Amino acid sequence: SSHSARSFHPAIVSRSFTMAMGHAVVARCMCAASALLCTFGLLGCGKEPTPAPTPAPTPAPMPTLKLTNGVEMPIMSAGVWQYTPEEAEKSVEAALRAGFTHIDTAYDYKNQEGVAKAITSAMKAGKKRESIFITTKVPGCGMQNSSAVSSDACKSDTATRIADDLRQLGVEYIDLLLIHFPPCPGEDGSPQSPMKSKCFADRSGCSQQKSCDMVKAQWAAVSEAYTNKKLKAVGVSNYCSACLACLEGQKPFPMVNQVHFQLGMGPDPQGFRTLAEKKGVVLQAWSPLGSGGNGSDPIMHGNLTTQLGKKYGKSPVQIALKWIVTKNVSVSTKSSNPDHLAQNLDIFDFELGADDMKKLDDATFAAKDEPSFLCRDKAHEPATTEAII
Repeated sequence: SSHSARSFHPAIVSRSFTMAMGHAVVARCMCAASALLCTFGLLGCGKEPTPAPTPAPTPAPMPTLKLTNGVEMPIMSAGVWQYTPEEAEKSVEAALRAGFTHIDTAYDYKNQEGVAKAITSAMKAGKKRESIFITTKVPGCGMQNSSAVSSDACKSDTATRIADDLRQLGVEYIDLLLIHFPPCPGEDGSPQSPMKSKCFADRSGCSQQKSCDMVKAQWAAVSEAYTNKKLKAVGVSNYCSACLACLEGQKPFPMVNQVHFQLGMGPDPQGFRTLAEKKGVVLQAWSPLGSGGNGSDPIMHGNLTTQLGKKYGKSPVQIALKWIVTKNVSVSTKSSNPDHLAQNLDIFDFELGADDMKKLDDATFAAKDEPSFLCRDKAHEPATTEAII
């Protein structure tokens, strides 16, 4: 035969068979024991032991900025501009769940009842009112149901708008109230948008005497509400140096100035940031991602923010927001997406290096954007008068 037969010693066969049977018995016993332990929850079932779930990392606590009267303001807020009342309610609920403690709204957003519902629900669920910092705003006189035909009308209507804010939000006090934009003297309050007022075209702001009269009248109403403990802190929005000069020597002086500030405008557009620091005013950024709150392409997808995002393990949006808060500028974000809200908050566990801050400072893709839509500082006027709102 071409195949050689292999012979086995009977004793060896017997020992091998016995050992194999023994291993099988042991294996069956071990399987039975494992099944028993699995039944009682003492051993993870399946091929691999089930690892313990990794707890979600606790986000770094949000820093606060101390205002001149000692009030601590959370550096980042969740805004509700352009939302319906229903959308605002859902957005604020999501923001509070994500960990936001600062909500930004306004009289002219026409959605404060929705904000109120979300805050009321949160308080019923155990949140304390003092744990939620609420910023809202009243219109500059001349627009949005606040008259600027006289100083008396301006002061009276401002007081009424403050009362409206308190009523709509359903609160006993407001943490921070801002005058939303400079006045437009002579307007009776009928323009429902600053862009529809006669003051929009030239952005003259507070350059005329009647403007200063209105600023002072409006601030008098705000100061009275502050004195009466209805407002914990007070400020302005879209105010340039001429507007702030109208209030020189006033007590209180504005504690916050909320303006358009974003990556790509440079580190000190029209000198607004230097002005705020000089006056002891906290600067706050609206539309911090550009494009009217929708996010500009160079921020969302640009090479600079994308590359730095990869370097630091963050998103381009997180890099853009971090650049702002690193300058001690407060920021008002906006999203109804729970993931985006959480990502906005996740910027306090790292620092941008000095070289990277310089690269971000030097970005000029939004150089035509202006800090205010009703007021321009002529000393820092851009080469072009074109503005991107």
